[in-house]
Amino acid sequence: MDRDKSGGTGLETHVASTLAYLGGWVSGLILVLLEKSNRVVRFHAMQSIVTFGFLHIIIIVLGSMGSLLSLAAWQGMTLPISLVFTILWALVLAFAIVLWILLLLRSYHKQQVLVPLAGDIAFWLMERFGLDAPERDAMAFQGLGGELPHHDERHRARMQDSAMGRAIGSIAVIIWSLFLFVVFNFFSDYIAFYNSTSQGGVTQLLRYPIFTAELSRVLPVLNVALGLNIFGHLAALAWNRYLLRQIIEVVLHVMGLAVAITFLKVFPFDYSGLPIEALAAILPTVTMGVLVLAIIGNVVEIVVRLVRFVTALSVR
Repeated sequence: MDRDKSGGTGLETHVASTLAYLGGWVSGLILVLLEKSNRVVRFHAMQSIVTFGFLHIIIIVLGSMGSLLSLAAWQGMTLPISLVFTILWALVLAFAIVLWILLLLRSYHKQQVLVPLAGDIAFWLMERFGLDAPERDAMAFQGLGGELPHHDERHRARMQDSAMGRAIGSIAVIIWSLFLFVVFNFFSDYIAFYNSTSQGGVTQLLRYPIFTAELSRVLPVLNVALGLNIFGHLAALAWNRYLLRQIIEVVLHVMGLAVAITFLKVFPFDYSGLPIEALAAILPTVTMGVLVLAIIGNVVEIVVRLVRFVTALSVR
């Protein structure tokens, strides 16, 4: 039954497993109650409950704390802390969305994703409630209902770790891109130098923004690059193909090169208002050096990825 169809829904195993993630922990709970015989579907349903139930709680707590600390009753004293909670809320929400998409795509394509810790808790809960669970090795190395590849166990484990590492890397890039998009478009004034000062026994945290109005000239290029970053890595998660990943990386590094050149050309930085003269004097040079290194790094990456792409294409 595990390899063919779900006993509770009559759907194929990979379709029922995908449905377990579709509605987050709610659909997971429904599938746990409905499914009586298919251990694989039941495991994915339990993993969905654990993963998205926990993330849902964290999102609610962070959102509530951010809203509470931003109330007018605090007279703005807790605004920096509120901003931290808001950013954490956005990051966790972005992570949950990306993980949700990854689990949907991998399950539908009959590929296993054993979520670290959440998968272990799912196995423990199934044992605790007397539910039959699939073999751990099967969940680690097999596609849904598929056969083990004809390689030795060390090779399988290495390939599995490599694929999971690339998936985690793509998720991290997507979350970081979303974070940068929010910060640069809505909170750029908070990218600043902070300095505390005391007067009359009252300590104040002073903020010295480092961006000028010229940042608006850079944002269109930056936003396009961040958008391509997100969609490119989503494509890499959906279709885990070497050639596709290489060409995606070429495009993304070309956009990274464009962003670095635009920042260097426009240079929307102003350090003249900083309270420390030494920093105000040296930071423009340091910033230019970092941008030049970013340009060189992107050029090198473009060349390397193109060579890998052409080499892989020639041996096909």
